[in-house]
Amino acid sequence: MRAKEILFAALLSWAILGLPARGSDDSVPIKFVHDELVFEFVGEVTNFAPTPSTPLGSSNQYGYLTVVRGIDNVFSGSQHNETTAVLTFFNEVTTTETFIDGPLRIIDRDGTTTIYLNSVPASFSNPDSFRSGTPVQTSKLHQQAIVDTLGGTFTAVFSNTISSTSTLIIGGTTFKLGQQGDGFRATVTGQLNATPPPTGHFAGYAVATGPPRISETQ
Repeated sequence: MRAKEILFAALLSWAILGLPARGSDDSVPIKFVHDELVFEFVGEVTNFAPTPSTPLGSSNQYGYLTVVRGIDNVFSGSQHNETTAVLTFFNEVTTTETFIDGPLRIIDRDGTTTIYLNSVPASFSNPDSFRSGTPVQTSKLHQQAIVDTLGGTFTAVFSNTISSTSTLIIGGTTFKLGQQGDGFRATVTGQLNATPPPTGHFAGYAVATGPPRISETQ
């Protein structure tokens, strides 16, 4: 009986004072709404030659988010670049297929994307700096890259499904980037580097995938 009285008093104090109940999630969810922009990004890519464990080669792709739906500012300073980026990303992928069609080289890859709450200024001279922070979202990734070997340009489409998320704090507000099972599709345009590394530079944007919400079909 005494335990019930204590529990009731605690719940009453939470209600009167407006305190969150223990275990509640006060984060602001960044909802992945079908066909709406999720984020924009800038990055670089470094490709690696085949090895016994990756017989068709592998690739690291890294950079920072420049726009995130639902967050007003994703930079810590007035200069907006990799050194002030609050959110960075790192893709680790292996090549599964390569096709040739005239001057075009088509590359299929599978792997993971991790988005980080950055802890130190990132630098493209140190790719690992883009994964030095705290992971706040991981996702499974499939991508197709199409390289124009004559023009030295490439386009790519990334298809991601979120496997885990955790909260992050920006400007005193707690956010969560989507939820497990959400998906997004990124479109990328890039230019190959004549003297790697890096192999190339790119930028792009991502939109949410998945079925439309009920309200959108009415």
